[in-house]
Parts: sequence; C-alpha cells; structure tokens
Amino acid sequence: MCKMCEKQKYIKDDPHYIMELETGYVILGWYQRFKGYTVFNCKQHGPELHNLEHDFKVKHLEEMTVVGEAICNIFKPDKLNYELLGNGCPHIHWHLYPRIKGDTPIVSSVYQLPDNILFDETTRPSDDMREELKIKIKNEIERLLRK
Repeated sequence: MCKMCEKQKYIKDDPHYIMELETGYVILGWYQRFKGYTVFNCKQHGPELHNLEHDFKVKHLEEMTVVGEAICNIFKPDKLNYELLGNGCPHIHWHLYPRIKGDTPIVSSVYQLPDNILFDETTRPSDDMREELKIKIKNEIERLLRK
C-alpha cells in the first residue's frame, strides 16, 4: 500500500485536515510560505489521472477546481498554481499554491526555492492561525458547493 493511502486511513486526525469531499480530502499545507497553500488528496489510489474511472475523474477535477476557487476567493492571489506531480509519492494529490507578484526571485514554480526557504519552520502557522485558515477554507468550499 502506498504511504498516502495508508495516511488517509487516519486523515481526519491530522491537525491540518480541513474537510472531506466526495473524491478527496482537503488539507491545509503544513507550511504557509504561500498563504493559503492547500493540498487536495484523491481518495482513490492512482499515479495518474488517466488511471481513474471516468466519472470519478471528472468529479475529482470538478471538486479540485472548487477548492481552487475557494482559495482564490479568500486569499485573492494574482495567480493560483495547480500542481499534480507525484514524483515523490505516486498517489494523485494536488498542491494549490496562491501566488502573488514578487513572491519568488524569478517568475517560476515555487520549487525553484531552496527547501530551507520553502519549508522554513517560521512559515508554519500557529495553532490558532491554522484553525482560522481551515475554517475560512471549509466555509468557502461549503458556500461554493451550495450554489
């Protein structure tokens, strides 16, 4: 079993867990160098989108865009990066990075930054801030889903 599938058995115990959608789990990024950074983990295992059954895949992509829209509505980025990599963990999971002009030295992926900057411990939100961000994101996703 992959490490993401194993971790998802206990995902609701993760302090960064925001909410469950039909096809995935919304999780606040551990580091907030890019305020609003959120991850959307697919419930089904698969290294690539084409591995998913068609109807599930379409629903997953729809839900992923709702999560992205919620992040944009809250954090008002200049651009939102949707990243589906899977090189380190071959399980479909989206990294949604709200970007603002000048947030990196050159206009490029967040991964141009050295790990000590991207994963700087000072960018971990406090417990109170983490809860505040989770509530804002959850409320906005729920609002969008009611439309």
